[in-house]
Amino acid sequence: MTKMHRGKKAAASLMAGILLCQMFVFGVSKTSADAREVAKKMSFEVVGEGIVTVTDTAERTQEITSGSVIEVPKGMCVRVQAESPKETDIAVHVLDKDGNYELEDVSEVQGKCFWRDVTAMELEKKVVVTFGKEDKKIRAVRTGQTRGNYNKPEAGDVFTGNCVITAVDGGNGHTVHSVTIGGFTGILAGVTATGGCADHTAAAPYVGQEYTYRYTVTGVNKVTGEVMGNLYCTSVTGSTDGVTKDSGGRLIGYQRISGSALIYRNYSGYAKLKKGKTQTMLTNGNPQYSLEDACYGIYKDRSATNEAATFTTDKEGNSNTVELEEGTYYVKEKKAPKGYRLDETVYPVTVVSGQTVSVNVKDVPVYSDMELILEKIDQEYKAGKSHGAGSLEGAEFTVCYYAGIYDQATLPKTPDRTWVLKSKKEKDSYESRLNKDYQISGDDFYYAEDGKIPVLPLGTISIEETKAPEGYALDGAYIESVEGKTEGTYYLTKIIQDGNLAKIQGGNTYKIADRIFRGDIEFQKKDEETQESMAGIPFRITSVTTGESHMIMTDANGYFSSASNYVKHSENTNTGQAESGIWFGLNSGGEMSEVNDDYGAFPYDTYKMEELRCGQNVDKALYKGTFKISRDNYILDLGTIMNPDLVISTVAKDEETGTHYSNADESVTVIDTVTYTGLKKGKEYVMKGTLIDHKTGEPVLDSKGKKISGLQKFIPKTAKGSVEVEFNFDGNTLAGKNITVFEECYLDEELIAVHKDIEDVSQMIHFPELKTSVKDDQTGTHIIKSEKDMQITDTVEYHNLKKGKKYKITGILMDKDTGKAVKDANGEKITSSVGFVAEDTDGSVDVKFNFDGTNLGGKILVAFEKLYYGEKLYGTHADLEDEEQTMYVPEVETVALNKETETHHALADGTVELLDTVKYKNLLQGRNYTLHGMIVEKETGNPVSEERILEFVPEKSEGSVELGFEISADELCGKTIVVYEEIKADGKSIAEHKDPEAKEQSIYFPEIGTKALDENSKTQEGEAKEKQKIIDQITYKNLLPDETYVLKGVLMDKETGKELLDENGKTVTAGISFVPENEEGTIEMTFELDARRLAGKSVVVFERLYDEEEHLIAKEEDIENADQTVLYRKQEIPKKTTVEKPGHNSKEVRKSPKTGDENRVALWLVMLCVFGIAVVTEIVIYKRRNR
Repeated sequence: MTKMHRGKKAAASLMAGILLCQMFVFGVSKTSADAREVAKKMSFEVVGEGIVTVTDTAERTQEITSGSVIEVPKGMCVRVQAESPKETDIAVHVLDKDGNYELEDVSEVQGKCFWRDVTAMELEKKVVVTFGKEDKKIRAVRTGQTRGNYNKPEAGDVFTGNCVITAVDGGNGHTVHSVTIGGFTGILAGVTATGGCADHTAAAPYVGQEYTYRYTVTGVNKVTGEVMGNLYCTSVTGSTDGVTKDSGGRLIGYQRISGSALIYRNYSGYAKLKKGKTQTMLTNGNPQYSLEDACYGIYKDRSATNEAATFTTDKEGNSNTVELEEGTYYVKEKKAPKGYRLDETVYPVTVVSGQTVSVNVKDVPVYSDMELILEKIDQEYKAGKSHGAGSLEGAEFTVCYYAGIYDQATLPKTPDRTWVLKSKKEKDSYESRLNKDYQISGDDFYYAEDGKIPVLPLGTISIEETKAPEGYALDGAYIESVEGKTEGTYYLTKIIQDGNLAKIQGGNTYKIADRIFRGDIEFQKKDEETQESMAGIPFRITSVTTGESHMIMTDANGYFSSASNYVKHSENTNTGQAESGIWFGLNSGGEMSEVNDDYGAFPYDTYKMEELRCGQNVDKALYKGTFKISRDNYILDLGTIMNPDLVISTVAKDEETGTHYSNADESVTVIDTVTYTGLKKGKEYVMKGTLIDHKTGEPVLDSKGKKISGLQKFIPKTAKGSVEVEFNFDGNTLAGKNITVFEECYLDEELIAVHKDIEDVSQMIHFPELKTSVKDDQTGTHIIKSEKDMQITDTVEYHNLKKGKKYKITGILMDKDTGKAVKDANGEKITSSVGFVAEDTDGSVDVKFNFDGTNLGGKILVAFEKLYYGEKLYGTHADLEDEEQTMYVPEVETVALNKETETHHALADGTVELLDTVKYKNLLQGRNYTLHGMIVEKETGNPVSEERILEFVPEKSEGSVELGFEISADELCGKTIVVYEEIKADGKSIAEHKDPEAKEQSIYFPEIGTKALDENSKTQEGEAKEKQKIIDQITYKNLLPDETYVLKGVLMDKETGKELLDENGKTVTAGISFVPENEEGTIEMTFELDARRLAGKSVVVFERLYDEEEHLIAKEEDIENADQTVLYRKQEIPKKTTVEKPGHNSKEVRKSPKTGDENRVALWLVMLCVFGIAVVTEIVIYKRRNR
């Protein structure tokens, strides 16, 4: 057994002894017996680490945990003991059963063990024991401090005051003292309450003792007004704190008292509802709107399911007054009054005890916001499509509104509001709507709360078409609604309530149908000249607005009437015969209305009537006029229509020549003078002319493929007169053709007269044509050789001339490349002309050109020709691309080259192959030609080779061929040869190149000669000494100035005929590069050599000449040529040399070695002796130093 348990056991024994003693001393009272009859539940909660036990009224001890519940008789107490294994904070709280409020003061100690007695009274209690630090926030909420409404206390409110003990009944054992309390101040004033001592071991209270109290409200019944609360009283003086004990374990001080008290308060209040109006502009004075009999439910919940009471309104919108328990309620409309929408809004309202609260609401009136649409339609089409010039736009409607539900019999005389509207064109219809866009006049519209869209309140409206649109009649109109068709232009309907909505009984859209005006025409047709009726004359009648068009025809009497009583419209409708009916009914959408013999044939419109050409009115002015149907069911008499005779004739001439002949060039002007008869003065006519090909009868087309026409508008001053029609066009394509001018006369776009006689010579224009074929007189071809005396014949064919007339043809030769006139070698243009008399309309004539054309090689010549009649140009032929007009002047160029070196130089030695590249220009491709080539010496002109011939066929007009030659060049040194080339066609020369001065045609054979001299002696002899020079003078011939050449020379040993070698075994050479200023000249070249070994020998200089690319082109290598030879003689050594001393005339002969002597032994001996002496001297000096 633990110490705690031993202590608990000892304490329990002690307490049992005390209780036994008390029971023995005081006994058991009747009150305790009565108290046990009523048991109160007491619950527990343990917080923290510790053990809690309870000793009940039967002295049974049990351990308590959170959630434990025991029953304790009212007026008795139990002991709650808390033990902790360690020192800690221990607190015991007495709360209401839900644990929300502190009913008694808390007991707090620090230690391991603590007990407290808890008394069961009227209210059930919860005991909370905590070990350790408490949550201050939770405790602060539980702690009772004075708060709350004195008049309307709520659960949890705490009130304090003073009181006096008026009676004390003794207690015994677990039965506590029963105490009666009175003399309350504060909220309990006038109340007598009972309670029991809460601290069982402390001193009992006595009568008259003053206490303070704390009254905690634990429950309120607002219906009955009962307020129940816990009463906890503390002695003003000497009260126990519930913790401090004496040595015997009893609490020190007077007991505190725990009990309850019941008081009464009034919690009831009142509510009423006031219903107001909105949008009074719609409802005022309208019996269809009333505030009476609206019903609202009063609900305890926001979802409006738990109803507490109801409001019902009178005609002023005031409801009955309802008494309600204080609190918050929710008001919602259950039934709307007449003419108003049901209000779905939930209105919260707070009822305060003793007060009346008013709920103010407003309902929204029901009205029609569906736009009223008045759709205008045509009766025949039954749609918004009008006939002819009629329009469904502009119809006027009067809409009247009456505030109330009426029929025609009860309808007031004066409407509340009136609006006049008009129809407008919409996308696919004609409409009028109840808004300002369509209003012409009248009152303001009714508007809803946003003030934007017109609306209609409940009531009655009338709709009436008061003005038909243009071309329509109100007679026979009808109005179509959802209720059906109503004849006439007036309709009455009602706007009624349908739940929260309003609807117009006839719907919101009304189709109002009118009938188009229809009328007829009649007229008589006569010949103006004879006044006879003209039967079978066709006319075309066309609607100006829709374009609908039908034909009619006059009857046997020349009469026509469209009226149905003459010929029914439905009789062979619109077949265009005299006995067929006519009907116009096509609308803008292409739909045809049904034929109706009860109405006129022509809808409201303007119509064009045109007389059509037929056999009976040929050469007469055709009628063209208009008429307008503007009245309904009326026959319009057009009177008598007559035709005057109409004749036109024409005379066409070329403006430039003034004749019927014109030059077919790019700018032609023809003037056609049209004479007319039978036109009406003051009217505007149009004369239209067209050029027709006389041969084909088809319209003439210009170079762009367009018809050539002319137009002239005019207003005749008299019935007879003339007018000129001008034609301007490009006539390049008309050469050789005849054209005829056709004319048409129009009045208001109607053809009234024509003149179209293809054989009428007065209407005809002739275009002469020239064709040329130019050839060389010698070759008879289009190729001619460029030479001094050149002759070309151009055969000119002419067509379409007037037989027997004298003409002249002029010609000029043109350069095809430049398009300009060619000039001959003298700088003059090459022209010619010839006059002739045309023996027939077609023929030919030759035009000859003679000129010096040596400057025209490579040119292409084109002959241009012009034909004149007098000074008037009748025709031209000037086509640079016409091959028949073209002469080709070939040109040949050659480039002759040494085939091996591909240069213009060659070595005059052996056989040389040459290649001549011949370039040609202006040959005819595909034709056979021969190339003739020969080489001649330039100076003499003598042939060097035989003629070479090459046949070739050019693929193009320009190209080249090669001709090869092989010649012996041994005799050509220093000469120039030239290659001559000639091209022939059919054995006739057509081009040549034979220019001896032409470098490109030439091959040059250079020649060189040399003269070798010793530099010192200036002769061909030199001394056999060490450093010697040979100056070789080279003369050259037949070089090309300004080109670069290279001379290379080598010294030859004449004796051996081989190249001379120096002491190192190398040849002795020299070389020089130079550019000659002339083809002949001289140049020097120097050879340096050691000639000491050449004494008695001869040296020969060999020279070679090269071009810039080092091709050998000349040489001089003759070993026997004295001019090329230098001889080196042996050296002579004299025995004495005489030297004159100064001041003496005597001579001294001494031996002195000359430059080039071979005796050097003495010199070597002297040097050896000097070297020996020097060695000995050094030895002696060395020894002396070492002594």
